[in-house]
Formats: sequence, C-alpha cells, structure tokens
Amino acid sequence: MKKRFGLAAAAAAVIALMLSGCTTVPDTTAGGGTAKGGEKTVGVTFSDLSNPVWSELVQEAQTYGKTKGLDVNYVDAHNDAATQVTQIENFIQQGVKAIIICAVDANALKDVTAKAQKAGIKVIGYTQVLTNYDSQYLVDAKKTGYANGEAAAKWLTKNYGSTAPVEWALMDLPRFPEIIDRANGIKEAVAKFAPNAKLVATAPALTSEDGVSNAENFLQAHPNIKMIATIGGGGAVGGNEGVKSAGVTDFKKFGLFGIDATQQEIQNIMNGDPEKSTISLGGGKAHGRTLIDITRDLLDGKKVEKDQYMPIKVIDASNAKAYYDEVFGGK
Repeated sequence: MKKRFGLAAAAAAVIALMLSGCTTVPDTTAGGGTAKGGEKTVGVTFSDLSNPVWSELVQEAQTYGKTKGLDVNYVDAHNDAATQVTQIENFIQQGVKAIIICAVDANALKDVTAKAQKAGIKVIGYTQVLTNYDSQYLVDAKKTGYANGEAAAKWLTKNYGSTAPVEWALMDLPRFPEIIDRANGIKEAVAKFAPNAKLVATAPALTSEDGVSNAENFLQAHPNIKMIATIGGGGAVGGNEGVKSAGVTDFKKFGLFGIDATQQEIQNIMNGDPEKSTISLGGGKAHGRTLIDITRDLLDGKKVEKDQYMPIKVIDASNAKAYYDEVFGGK
C-alpha cells in the first residue's frame, strides 16, 4: 500500500511539472486574435491534461506554433463539459483565430462550436468527433484497438499456447464512443487470435494513477491473470508499475499492451518490463505539430481535408530502440 501511495505521489508530481507551463488565454490586442509580434492567437481546450500524451501534445503545439506564427494558449477542462463550453465562449470573446478542441462531450459543444464558426473562427477537432468543425484529426478507433489486441493475443499464444484457458484483463474508457470502439477492437482481435483467452476483469483508465490501481486490483482479485491490454498510454504506464507493485516478478511471463507509444512506454519495453508492446499513433509531439499544421493551413485559406486519421504502428522489442531514437532521441 505504501508503494502504491508513493507511485501516486510521483505521478502527481510529474503531472504538476508537465502542467506548470500551461497558460490561460490572455486578452488579445485590438487586432482581434493577433498577438504582439503579429502572431495569430489560437485557443486550445483539452478534456483532461493529466493524460501524459495530451500534456505533451499541447506543450509541443505551443512551442511549434511559434515557428508558424501562431500564439497558442491552452486550458484544461478537467473532464467537465460545462467548463469546456465556458472556455470556448471565452476564446470566442477574445477573438482568437482558431480553436483546437479535444472534447469532454462532443454533443455539449454543438451550439458553441457553431457560434465560433459563425464568428469566423476555425474549429479543429481532435480524437472526439464534433458536429461543427473545419477539420478533425482522428483515431481509426476500431483498427487501433484491433492492432493492440492482435499483438497481445499473439504474445499470449506464444507463451501459453492456444488450448488451455488463460485469464486476461482490459483497461477501457467507456464514456467516449471512440474508445468503446477501440476496446471492442481489442476484444475482437484477442478472440480471433487467442480463443483460449478468458476476459475476467475490466476497469476504466485514462491516467497513470488509474493504471496503477487497476493493475493492482485486477491481480488481487484474479492472481492468475497473465495479460492486460489497455486503450491508452496513461493506463499502460500506470499498469506497468501496478503489475510490479502487485508482486509479479517474472516479466517474461506477463504481458501488458498499450496504445499511444509515450516515451515512458517505449522505455518500459526496452527495459524488459511487463509492457511488451504499444501502438504508435504518431505520438503526442507529432500530433501537436499536425494540429498546428492543419490550423495554419486553414488560416492561410488552403484546402484542408476535413477528416484526417493518425497512422497505426506496433512498437515492440524488435523496433522500440529505433523508434525511441527517432522520436525521443536527443530531446
């Protein structure tokens, strides 16, 4: 228990450090959405910046935006739809040129996003499908989950065969329709490639702290679990530590499978930890840059595809080092 509280405290400290650079939107100049130095102001609102991937994304968007003449300011909705509506209202009042949105509840944003577009503001969606938008950067949820489930199932079959029942658990996040599709993709792939696998526990996970407690609870209730699949990097990073704190010591015989390919996930794979693979969708930094490129093109009047999708790539021990060097090396 002490170890768990230590992990939670460490996670909180990391999150606090990551969010220390978070800024609120300042008043714009009389130019209406043009900051000092001629930069165009962009507002960003995310459902929950305790998610390490999203925290990385918004910070990269802010840094990269400066190179594209964009003054990027981001806020955290803390998973509250009403708060997010207010944040977007504030962006509209301040005359920003564009708003990037990772929605808490897309349905709650119908009116306010329509209002933003009517005011001439470009609306860019991320991960959650909006009703009113100029462009969106989305996950092909089903295919992403399926790729994760296939990797997990093939590992399970390699280590435990395809006949004797083997218990596994899933960290999902059923409040988002897209994540439900991702979880269903995982389950479908496991059923196809490891028909002997028996799903014995599920629990939602967004943050690393969720992942720690879920993994510990899974293994306390079902000590014979040999595999955990997760729908995101937060659950995977926390789950990796939760598996350890639950007393698992033979990491070769326990598999944890994630999605997002965060820096910590890749390090865990390279270290021979419980996490065996993750699905890269480009990564938080790459997403931040892509969203800024989309925003810049929209503001420049260029033709932009309305629905764009993230790439899907399995990262495991065979390519983790190369991926790490390419994406995180020297940074």
